Amino acid sequence: MSKNAKENLNKRSLTVSDFLNNPRVTACLAKIKKSDLTVSDVVDNDGHQYVNLVQKGGGVLGVALVGYVYILEQAGIRFLKLAGTSAGAINTSLMAIQEDKSKAKSDYLIQALADLDMFRLVDGHPFAKLVIRNLVKEPDFIKRVRKLLKQFAVAMAILLLLAFFLLGLQHKFPQLSFITTPVFILIGVFSLLAILAGIYAQSILQRLKNAGFGINPGDFFYDWVKKHMTDNNIITVEDLVNRAQTTPPLKMANGRTENTDDLKGDVVFIASELVTQNKFELPGMAGLFRTNDAMHELQPAGFVRASMSIPIFFESYYIKDIPIENDAIAQLWKEKFNVQSPPHIVRFVDGGILSNFPINLFYNKDVNLPRLPTFGIDLDDSKPQDKNNQPDDWSFTGYVGRMFNTVRFYYDKDFSLKNKMMNLGVGKVPVSEYNWLNFFLNNEQKIDLFAKGAEAATQFLESFDWEEYKGKRQDYFQSVKPNP
Repeated sequence: MSKNAKENLNKRSLTVSDFLNNPRVTACLAKIKKSDLTVSDVVDNDGHQYVNLVQKGGGVLGVALVGYVYILEQAGIRFLKLAGTSAGAINTSLMAIQEDKSKAKSDYLIQALADLDMFRLVDGHPFAKLVIRNLVKEPDFIKRVRKLLKQFAVAMAILLLLAFFLLGLQHKFPQLSFITTPVFILIGVFSLLAILAGIYAQSILQRLKNAGFGINPGDFFYDWVKKHMTDNNIITVEDLVNRAQTTPPLKMANGRTENTDDLKGDVVFIASELVTQNKFELPGMAGLFRTNDAMHELQPAGFVRASMSIPIFFESYYIKDIPIENDAIAQLWKEKFNVQSPPHIVRFVDGGILSNFPINLFYNKDVNLPRLPTFGIDLDDSKPQDKNNQPDDWSFTGYVGRMFNTVRFYYDKDFSLKNKMMNLGVGKVPVSEYNWLNFFLNNEQKIDLFAKGAEAATQFLESFDWEEYKGKRQDYFQSVKPNP
């Protein structure tokens, strides 16, 4: 693409065709349409093959998830159960709210992506927007701020020393007074600037505290998800659950004759709860917050908002007025989390804190021969420097990042290590050159991420072997089967 073409692309609004007609995407379509894929033994009357799908969190990198799903659907794949965290929860929600699982969902996703101005998700204080924009778009922003503060401190120190010497010499050299006065004026100006900066910083910190330590309220995102749900007639939690569970007639293929009546759809959003310090699977655990007759008080869009509540970046999502005096709710808290004294209010942050890639959700240890696989879309944003195994060489930010990643990846990594055959269904999208918090992506970058997802899905489908998947699952089942 020429420089002028790129400039024109970034100036205008995106369309669905901008994504679908990208040469890299059309090349992917050409590859999958030449192949005869078998990825599942469960099909519908139109021949679509069904899988479960889990989508990883990753901020704006979720654009790549849309490209991945598009290729899967173009290959004739449809989705029975859906799950995701954060960005994965967003994509999952927009897929789950649509009617008829036999129909492709990615056209709707792409249109929603084309219409969305991501910068509007950053809906906090103007100063916060300025800082976030610079932090994300300018790799050396912190260094420049640190350098500016250092220069300010050095200048102030020089002025103070100069004033000290001038006062000492002024009685011997009166002519120095014409220098002393401007120096003191500069000291006053610098001091005033420092005081004003301190007061402003204090007000920003107080605002942050009052907002629950979140820079952005997340109201725009909440309203955006809610509108998509309302437009698809999803008003209550019950509507969402019923829509997700509604399944077209399914049957077994490839010579298998098992019953499919028990195959039902599902949708799961992962969120981390801070009061009781637990991982929540929503909407399945909504009964912890309301009785059935009061479930309409909960907004299903809130579950997605809870899942993507990136700490500090977004305010936490609260569910209040939990009727813990109700015996059924109190008992459910004991059964689920062994919480003897349930809270009246819960506070959610990003599900990625505890489980950013919940590939374990649809795993059934009692199944010997699976009827359909669980596919996972993994957003791989690890950079070369992240793989440096020399701990003495890490920067402070690298050190903090390692600690955070150790916590948030442990649960999912532990499951993958113990159930390695599940990794056969996981495709990785390489997105290391992008910052997951860059809500200022231009149109060219959005299309590039979409194409990366499409290319990763194509590569995955070319290498996926359904018979190997089933065989590995059977081998594992036999290895862990208790002796009679």
